[in-house]
Amino acid sequence: MDIRENIEAFWKGQKPRRIPYTIYWWEWRNLSAQPEWWNLFKEGLGVTYTLSVVSQRRKNVEYLEDTYVENARILKKRIMRTPIGEIYSIVEDDWVQKYWITTKEDYKVLTYIVENTEISPDYDSYHRLMNILPPFFVPYIGMPRTPIQQILVDYVGLENFSYHLFDYEDEIMTLYEALLKNFARHAEIIAEGPGLYVNCLENFTAETMGPNRYKKFHMPVYQKYFTMIRESGKIIGTHYDGKLKSCKDLIAEAPIDLIESLTPPPEGDMTLEECRKAWPNKKFWCNINVSNYYLPPKELKDLVYDLVRQGTVDGTNLAFEISEHYPQNWRESIPVVLEALKEISG
Repeated sequence: MDIRENIEAFWKGQKPRRIPYTIYWWEWRNLSAQPEWWNLFKEGLGVTYTLSVVSQRRKNVEYLEDTYVENARILKKRIMRTPIGEIYSIVEDDWVQKYWITTKEDYKVLTYIVENTEISPDYDSYHRLMNILPPFFVPYIGMPRTPIQQILVDYVGLENFSYHLFDYEDEIMTLYEALLKNFARHAEIIAEGPGLYVNCLENFTAETMGPNRYKKFHMPVYQKYFTMIRESGKIIGTHYDGKLKSCKDLIAEAPIDLIESLTPPPEGDMTLEECRKAWPNKKFWCNINVSNYYLPPKELKDLVYDLVRQGTVDGTNLAFEISEHYPQNWRESIPVVLEALKEISG
Protein backbone atom coordinates (compact mmCIF):
# COMPACT_ATOMS: atom_id res chain seq x y z
CA MET A 1 0.00 0.00 0.00
CA ASP A 2 1.18 3.53 -0.76
CA ILE A 3 0.29 6.43 1.55
CA ARG A 4 -3.06 7.12 -0.14
CA GLU A 5 -4.09 3.46 0.01
CA ASN A 6 -3.01 3.36 3.66
CA ILE A 7 -5.14 6.40 4.46
CA GLU A 8 -8.16 5.08 2.56
CA ALA A 9 -7.95 1.84 4.54
CA PHE A 10 -7.90 3.90 7.74
CA TRP A 11 -10.87 6.00 6.58
CA LYS A 12 -12.86 2.88 5.76
CA GLY A 13 -12.12 1.22 9.11
CA GLN A 14 -9.90 -1.39 7.49
CA LYS A 15 -6.42 -2.32 8.67
CA PRO A 16 -3.73 -0.40 6.78
CA ARG A 17 -0.35 -1.91 6.02
CA ARG A 18 1.07 0.66 8.42
CA ILE A 19 -0.63 3.14 10.75
CA PRO A 20 -0.68 6.35 8.67
CA TYR A 21 1.31 9.45 9.56
CA THR A 22 0.84 12.82 7.85
CA ILE A 23 1.69 16.51 7.97
CA TYR A 24 -0.55 19.40 6.93
CA TRP A 25 0.36 20.95 3.61
CA TRP A 26 0.51 24.49 5.05
CA GLU A 27 2.94 23.28 7.71
CA TRP A 28 5.15 21.59 5.12
CA ARG A 29 4.99 24.06 2.22
CA ASN A 30 7.68 26.46 3.43
CA LEU A 31 10.09 23.56 3.93
CA SER A 32 9.22 21.68 0.76
CA ALA A 33 12.51 22.48 -0.99
CA GLN A 34 14.49 20.56 1.64
CA PRO A 35 15.70 17.28 0.05
CA GLU A 36 15.33 15.29 3.29
CA TRP A 37 11.54 15.18 2.79
CA TRP A 38 11.84 12.72 -0.07
CA ASN A 39 13.27 10.04 2.21
CA LEU A 40 10.44 10.68 4.67
CA PHE A 41 7.87 10.24 1.92
CA LYS A 42 9.52 6.96 0.90
CA GLU A 43 9.21 5.82 4.50
CA GLY A 44 5.46 6.50 4.51
CA LEU A 45 4.89 10.13 5.50
CA GLY A 46 2.01 11.83 3.69
CA VAL A 47 1.06 15.48 3.14
CA THR A 48 -2.63 16.22 3.69
CA TYR A 49 -4.16 18.60 1.16
CA THR A 50 -7.64 20.08 1.26
CA LEU A 51 -9.67 20.16 -1.95
CA SER A 52 -12.90 22.05 -2.57
CA VAL A 53 -15.87 21.02 -4.67
CA VAL A 54 -17.59 24.38 -4.19
CA SER A 55 -17.33 27.76 -5.88
CA GLN A 56 -18.45 30.92 -4.07
CA ARG A 57 -19.23 34.35 -5.51
CA ARG A 58 -20.10 37.35 -3.38
CA LYS A 59 -22.44 39.76 -5.10
CA ASN A 60 -22.27 43.50 -4.46
CA VAL A 61 -19.21 43.06 -2.24
CA GLU A 62 -15.87 44.78 -2.87
CA TYR A 63 -12.82 43.15 -1.27
CA LEU A 64 -9.78 45.31 -0.50
CA GLU A 65 -6.47 44.58 1.18
CA ASP A 66 -3.85 46.99 2.50
CA THR A 67 -0.43 45.96 3.86
CA TYR A 68 1.30 48.33 6.26
CA VAL A 69 3.97 48.42 8.96
CA GLU A 70 3.18 49.35 12.55
CA ASN A 71 5.71 49.11 15.39
CA ALA A 72 7.96 46.97 13.15
CA ARG A 73 5.09 44.54 12.50
CA ILE A 74 3.79 43.79 9.02
CA LEU A 75 0.01 43.90 9.15
CA LYS A 76 -2.72 43.36 6.59
CA LYS A 77 -6.03 45.15 6.75
CA ARG A 78 -8.75 43.26 4.89
CA ILE A 79 -11.92 45.14 4.02
CA MET A 80 -15.29 43.95 2.72
CA ARG A 81 -17.33 46.88 1.43
CA THR A 82 -21.07 46.62 0.68
CA PRO A 83 -23.93 49.01 -0.18
CA ILE A 84 -24.94 49.01 3.51
CA GLY A 85 -21.48 49.53 5.03
CA GLU A 86 -18.13 47.84 5.43
CA ILE A 87 -16.30 45.61 7.88
CA TYR A 88 -12.60 44.89 8.26
CA SER A 89 -10.14 42.56 9.93
CA ILE A 90 -6.42 42.89 10.65
CA VAL A 91 -4.02 39.95 10.46
CA GLU A 92 -0.33 39.37 11.08
CA ASP A 93 1.17 36.27 9.43
CA ASP A 94 -2.42 35.02 9.02
CA TRP A 95 -3.06 35.36 12.77
CA VAL A 96 -6.02 37.59 13.51
CA GLN A 97 -5.29 40.81 15.40
CA LYS A 98 -8.75 42.32 14.92
CA TYR A 99 -11.84 40.29 13.99
CA TRP A 100 -14.45 41.25 11.40
CA ILE A 101 -17.24 41.84 13.91
CA THR A 102 -17.09 44.12 16.94
CA THR A 103 -20.39 46.07 16.78
CA LYS A 104 -24.08 45.45 16.20
CA GLU A 105 -23.79 47.20 12.84
CA ASP A 106 -21.00 44.81 11.81
CA TYR A 107 -23.43 41.90 12.19
CA LYS A 108 -25.80 43.52 9.71
CA VAL A 109 -23.04 44.00 7.14
CA LEU A 110 -21.78 40.43 7.45
CA THR A 111 -25.30 39.05 7.28
CA TYR A 112 -25.77 40.99 4.05
CA ILE A 113 -22.54 39.48 2.66
CA VAL A 114 -23.59 35.95 3.61
CA GLU A 115 -27.05 36.39 2.11
CA ASN A 116 -25.46 37.67 -1.10
CA THR A 117 -23.04 34.77 -1.47
CA GLU A 118 -23.79 32.45 -4.37
CA ILE A 119 -22.64 28.86 -3.85
CA SER A 120 -22.35 26.39 -6.73
CA PRO A 121 -20.64 23.07 -7.51
CA ASP A 122 -17.10 23.05 -8.85
CA TYR A 123 -16.30 19.39 -9.37
CA ASP A 124 -13.99 20.10 -12.31
CA SER A 125 -11.41 21.79 -10.08
CA TYR A 126 -11.42 18.78 -7.79
CA HIS A 127 -10.79 16.34 -10.64
CA ARG A 128 -8.14 18.57 -12.20
CA LEU A 129 -6.15 18.76 -8.97
CA MET A 130 -6.57 15.06 -8.22
CA ASN A 131 -4.90 14.31 -11.55
CA ILE A 132 -1.80 16.40 -10.82
CA LEU A 133 -1.16 16.01 -7.09
CA PRO A 134 2.04 14.10 -6.20
CA PRO A 135 1.57 10.52 -4.94
CA PHE A 136 2.64 11.45 -1.40
CA PHE A 137 -0.21 13.98 -1.13
CA VAL A 138 -3.31 12.85 0.78
CA PRO A 139 -6.24 14.83 -0.66
CA TYR A 140 -9.66 15.15 0.93
CA ILE A 141 -12.73 17.37 0.71
CA GLY A 142 -12.79 20.45 2.93
CA MET A 143 -16.06 21.63 4.47
CA PRO A 144 -16.71 24.96 6.22
CA ARG A 145 -17.13 25.14 9.95
CA THR A 146 -20.69 24.82 11.21
CA PRO A 147 -22.41 28.20 11.61
CA ILE A 148 -21.77 28.74 15.32
CA GLN A 149 -18.11 27.83 14.87
CA GLN A 150 -17.81 30.22 11.93
CA ILE A 151 -19.14 33.05 14.08
CA LEU A 152 -16.80 32.20 16.95
CA VAL A 153 -13.60 31.32 15.08
CA ASP A 154 -13.77 33.33 11.85
CA TYR A 155 -15.75 36.46 12.57
CA VAL A 156 -15.93 37.42 16.25
CA GLY A 157 -13.21 35.75 18.34
CA LEU A 158 -13.66 34.15 21.74
CA GLU A 159 -13.63 37.25 23.94
CA ASN A 160 -16.23 39.23 22.01
CA PHE A 161 -18.26 36.11 21.27
CA SER A 162 -18.73 35.62 25.01
CA TYR A 163 -20.16 39.14 25.37
CA HIS A 164 -22.15 39.11 22.14
CA LEU A 165 -24.09 35.98 23.15
CA PHE A 166 -25.83 38.25 25.65
CA ASP A 167 -25.50 41.75 24.18
CA TYR A 168 -26.27 40.91 20.53
CA GLU A 169 -28.27 37.69 20.76
CA ASP A 170 -30.74 38.66 18.01
CA GLU A 171 -27.95 39.73 15.66
CA ILE A 172 -26.04 36.49 16.27
CA MET A 173 -29.11 34.40 15.52
CA THR A 174 -29.89 36.34 12.32
CA LEU A 175 -26.34 35.77 11.09
CA TYR A 176 -26.52 32.15 12.25
CA GLU A 177 -29.61 31.46 10.12
CA ALA A 178 -27.98 33.01 7.05
CA LEU A 179 -24.83 30.93 7.57
CA LEU A 180 -26.93 27.80 8.09
CA LYS A 181 -28.54 28.20 4.66
CA ASN A 182 -25.12 28.42 3.06
CA PHE A 183 -23.82 25.49 5.09
CA ALA A 184 -26.78 23.41 3.91
CA ARG A 185 -25.92 24.25 0.31
CA HIS A 186 -22.31 23.19 0.88
CA ALA A 187 -23.51 19.89 2.36
CA GLU A 188 -25.78 19.20 -0.64
CA ILE A 189 -22.97 19.86 -3.13
CA ILE A 190 -20.51 17.72 -1.17
CA ALA A 191 -22.98 14.86 -0.84
CA GLU A 192 -23.64 14.85 -4.58
CA GLY A 193 -19.99 15.16 -5.59
CA PRO A 194 -16.80 13.08 -5.69
CA GLY A 195 -14.44 12.11 -2.89
CA LEU A 196 -14.41 9.70 0.03
CA TYR A 197 -13.42 11.66 3.12
CA VAL A 198 -14.85 15.05 4.13
CA ASN A 199 -13.20 17.13 6.85
CA CYS A 200 -15.21 19.81 8.65
CA LEU A 201 -12.66 22.27 10.03
CA GLU A 202 -14.50 23.01 13.27
CA ASN A 203 -11.54 24.00 15.49
CA PHE A 204 -13.81 22.94 18.33
CA THR A 205 -12.77 22.95 21.96
CA ALA A 206 -15.49 22.13 24.45
CA GLU A 207 -14.77 24.70 27.15
CA THR A 208 -15.70 27.54 24.78
CA MET A 209 -19.20 26.13 24.21
CA GLY A 210 -20.13 23.62 26.89
CA PRO A 211 -22.66 20.81 26.50
CA ASN A 212 -25.78 22.99 26.45
CA ARG A 213 -24.67 25.05 23.44
CA TYR A 214 -23.20 21.95 21.79
CA LYS A 215 -26.64 20.36 22.06
CA LYS A 216 -28.35 23.50 20.75
CA PHE A 217 -26.04 24.57 17.94
CA HIS A 218 -23.89 21.63 16.91
CA MET A 219 -25.98 18.48 17.25
CA PRO A 220 -28.90 19.51 15.00
CA VAL A 221 -26.50 20.54 12.23
CA TYR A 222 -24.50 17.33 12.54
CA GLN A 223 -27.60 15.14 12.66
CA LYS A 224 -29.10 16.66 9.53
CA TYR A 225 -26.18 17.50 7.28
CA PHE A 226 -23.49 15.04 8.38
CA THR A 227 -26.08 12.29 8.05
CA MET A 228 -26.81 13.48 4.51
CA ILE A 229 -23.12 13.27 3.65
CA ARG A 230 -22.75 9.84 5.24
CA GLU A 231 -25.75 8.54 3.31
CA SER A 232 -23.97 9.50 0.08
CA GLY A 233 -21.26 6.95 0.96
CA LYS A 234 -18.72 9.41 2.34
CA ILE A 235 -16.88 9.48 5.64
CA ILE A 236 -17.21 12.66 7.69
CA GLY A 237 -14.69 13.94 10.21
CA THR A 238 -14.33 17.01 12.40
CA HIS A 239 -11.24 18.98 13.40
CA TYR A 240 -11.52 18.78 17.19
CA ASP A 241 -8.13 19.93 18.48
CA GLY A 242 -8.90 21.11 21.99
CA LYS A 243 -10.40 19.97 25.27
CA LEU A 244 -13.41 17.68 24.78
CA LYS A 245 -14.26 16.00 28.08
CA SER A 246 -17.27 18.17 29.03
CA CYS A 247 -18.97 17.22 25.74
CA LYS A 248 -17.72 13.64 25.40
CA ASP A 249 -21.14 11.99 25.82
CA LEU A 250 -22.70 14.25 23.19
CA ILE A 251 -19.78 13.66 20.84
CA ALA A 252 -20.41 9.93 21.27
CA GLU A 253 -23.96 10.43 19.97
CA ALA A 254 -23.01 12.72 17.08
CA PRO A 255 -22.86 11.24 13.55
CA ILE A 256 -19.12 11.91 13.32
CA ASP A 257 -17.03 9.09 11.86
CA LEU A 258 -13.60 10.53 12.57
CA ILE A 259 -12.07 13.01 14.99
CA GLU A 260 -9.15 14.77 13.36
CA SER A 261 -6.36 16.60 15.19
CA LEU A 262 -7.42 14.81 18.38
CA THR A 263 -4.80 16.01 20.87
CA PRO A 264 -3.87 14.31 24.17
CA PRO A 265 -2.96 16.29 27.31
CA PRO A 266 -1.66 18.82 28.11
CA GLU A 267 -3.30 20.65 25.18
CA GLY A 268 -6.26 18.28 25.27
CA ASP A 269 -7.97 16.93 28.39
CA MET A 270 -8.53 13.29 27.40
CA THR A 271 -5.93 10.59 26.89
CA LEU A 272 -6.26 8.39 23.83
CA GLU A 273 -7.27 5.59 26.17
CA GLU A 274 -10.11 7.73 27.54
CA CYS A 275 -11.11 8.74 24.01
CA ARG A 276 -11.23 5.13 22.87
CA LYS A 277 -13.39 4.20 25.84
CA ALA A 278 -15.74 7.13 25.21
CA TRP A 279 -15.90 6.66 21.42
CA PRO A 280 -15.14 3.00 20.68
CA ASN A 281 -16.26 3.13 17.04
CA LYS A 282 -14.86 6.48 15.93
CA LYS A 283 -11.63 6.88 14.00
CA PHE A 284 -8.85 8.97 15.56
CA TRP A 285 -6.44 11.05 13.47
CA CYS A 286 -4.25 11.99 16.41
CA ASN A 287 -1.98 14.99 16.69
CA ILE A 288 1.25 14.18 18.53
CA ASN A 289 1.92 17.09 20.91
CA VAL A 290 4.70 19.14 19.37
CA SER A 291 6.72 19.20 22.61
CA ASN A 292 7.08 15.42 22.43
CA TYR A 293 9.18 15.67 19.27
CA TYR A 294 12.02 17.03 21.39
CA LEU A 295 12.17 13.95 23.60
CA PRO A 296 15.22 11.69 23.30
CA PRO A 297 14.64 9.22 20.42
CA LYS A 298 14.02 6.23 22.72
CA GLU A 299 11.42 8.16 24.75
CA LEU A 300 9.70 9.45 21.62
CA LYS A 301 9.53 5.94 20.20
CA ASP A 302 8.13 4.59 23.49
CA LEU A 303 5.53 7.37 23.44
CA VAL A 304 4.37 6.35 19.95
CA TYR A 305 4.12 2.72 21.09
CA ASP A 306 2.02 3.81 24.06
CA LEU A 307 -0.28 5.99 21.95
CA VAL A 308 -0.88 3.07 19.62
CA ARG A 309 -1.64 0.83 22.60
CA GLN A 310 -4.19 3.37 23.85
CA GLY A 311 -5.77 4.16 20.49
CA THR A 312 -6.27 0.82 18.77
CA VAL A 313 -6.60 -2.86 19.51
CA ASP A 314 -5.95 -4.25 16.05
CA GLY A 315 -4.28 -1.45 14.08
CA THR A 316 -7.53 -0.01 12.73
CA ASN A 317 -9.20 3.37 13.29
CA LEU A 318 -5.98 5.17 14.20
CA ALA A 319 -3.62 7.52 12.37
CA PHE A 320 -1.17 10.22 13.44
CA GLU A 321 -0.46 13.66 12.07
CA ILE A 322 1.41 16.91 12.53
CA SER A 323 -1.49 19.33 12.60
CA GLU A 324 -0.19 22.22 14.64
CA HIS A 325 3.36 23.58 14.43
CA TYR A 326 5.93 21.35 12.82
CA PRO A 327 8.87 20.53 15.11
CA GLN A 328 12.03 22.47 14.39
CA ASN A 329 13.99 19.23 14.70
CA TRP A 330 11.83 17.49 12.08
CA ARG A 331 14.84 15.96 10.33
CA GLU A 332 15.63 13.97 13.48
CA SER A 333 12.22 13.44 15.11
CA ILE A 334 9.89 12.54 12.23
CA PRO A 335 12.07 9.54 11.22
CA VAL A 336 11.79 8.24 14.81
CA VAL A 337 7.99 8.27 14.61
CA LEU A 338 8.06 6.60 11.19
CA GLU A 339 10.44 3.93 12.46
CA ALA A 340 8.22 3.22 15.47
CA LEU A 341 5.13 2.83 13.26
CA LYS A 342 7.11 0.55 10.93
CA GLU A 343 8.19 -1.63 13.87
CA ILE A 344 4.61 -1.79 15.19
CA SER A 345 3.42 -2.99 11.79
CA GLY A 346 6.02 -5.75 11.84
